[in-house]
Amino acid sequence: MKFLILCENSNGAWPYLHYRGLGAFELKKRVKDHGYDATIIEWFTHWKNDDLIKASQVYFKDTDQPVIAVSTPFDNKDLYKIETFLRWCKKTYPNVKIIHGGSRTFQETLGGLVDVFFLGRSMEIFDQWISNKDLSKFTVNKSPLVLMNRNFDQKIDNPVIPDLDEDNCFVSRDILGFEIGVGCKFNCTFCNYELRGAKITKFLDAKELHNYFEVAYKKYGVTNYYTSDDTINESDEKLEIIIEAMEGLDYKPKITSFARLDLFSKRKHQLDMIEKIQFAALFFGIESFNPEVSKSMRKRTGLIDNFETLKEIKKRCPDTYTIGSLIAGLSGDSKENMIQSIERVINEKLLWGLQVYPLLVTETSNVSDDYFLSDLDQNPEQYGYKTSIPITSLHGDRETQVVHWESDWSNSVDAQKLVDEIYETYEGQIIFMNHYEYAGFKSLGLIKPNKKIDYESLKHQSFNVSSQLKHQYILNKKRYFGI
Repeated sequence: MKFLILCENSNGAWPYLHYRGLGAFELKKRVKDHGYDATIIEWFTHWKNDDLIKASQVYFKDTDQPVIAVSTPFDNKDLYKIETFLRWCKKTYPNVKIIHGGSRTFQETLGGLVDVFFLGRSMEIFDQWISNKDLSKFTVNKSPLVLMNRNFDQKIDNPVIPDLDEDNCFVSRDILGFEIGVGCKFNCTFCNYELRGAKITKFLDAKELHNYFEVAYKKYGVTNYYTSDDTINESDEKLEIIIEAMEGLDYKPKITSFARLDLFSKRKHQLDMIEKIQFAALFFGIESFNPEVSKSMRKRTGLIDNFETLKEIKKRCPDTYTIGSLIAGLSGDSKENMIQSIERVINEKLLWGLQVYPLLVTETSNVSDDYFLSDLDQNPEQYGYKTSIPITSLHGDRETQVVHWESDWSNSVDAQKLVDEIYETYEGQIIFMNHYEYAGFKSLGLIKPNKKIDYESLKHQSFNVSSQLKHQYILNKKRYFGI
């Protein structure tokens, strides 16, 4: 078998970004571990159909068992954008297998394009499939074959770190990822991460991460990275691994990550650790500065601690882009508390950025993994929400609906109005820019020291520059194929 892995992660909420996805690299590594060849075609919707055909002709010329593996971590509708290419492959290669991963739900309309769907974090299933072993315990649909792991064995997966082979066509402005530990030990009520509530048993080796940093820089000039961990500071060990990995390098890696503010408040010694690391950007899912609401979300630290912790982080890490998220409509909260908290953050300059979302409660009739719905989604009344009719589909998925809800002070309609009001009122006073966006703009050289950040302008500039970068990648990859 030979695997042509097609990856696309740039068409979701941020089409102007250029992060290199992790799932495709882990699949490539697994394929090679089983003794087969694999290479990745990144940003496949940016390729011309004729070039995809030429690449497959060159790559599959010496095999009678071609496999096209498509990875779409954000939008599986990207499959339709290469439908012509996939149907050409089915006609041209009698034994071709087209497989898909990266999604957590199965939509029947995609069945005509794909032979096998792998739902959720599915490397255990893939190992079984590529070894031609019994798949009955994973099978949730037979035609097409849909495989899902309902009893995930966390010990099988290792933290993900990409290979740095020449065929990846890395350049200095790329943002590469890595994972310190598999899963998140917390289980926030609104979270639908499939490995929440996990006992982390495996960590990335600090020496391996050091080598990754070193080779990526010396070979390709890469300095920008992101962690895929849901919570980078859930344990001291994760931060210690990064600190150890950075020792002795010729440069300072710029790392973007998710973190929990309440844990920094509780474990003050972690502030010493992030001061050593100097993250490029940190995202805090604060949700509410109201301590009682935080407790109901399973984030237990008090109101004063979090504000004081933000002050300390700003003092110790003045160049780290920090952003916090708040959820409008949470039971036990109030509009007054949200506004007071936001204004304190702005007046004391505690965060660079802020994002506010209305609470979403969802339900689905899709085939999906057991963790696809959060605890709050599964039992909203237990957490103080009355739900009624569906009001819209989630991300265009007709089978997954956002439902109307009411809390003790708001509802789904009023919460959206409050979010709109907050963005209109405080525009220009705080940046509404995600940490991934900031790191992406920074890596492209678009954010200048001591220059005011114009968010809308940066998005337009980034779209143009990142498109050029993707175009250059395509040219480099075509040279690899010899086309």
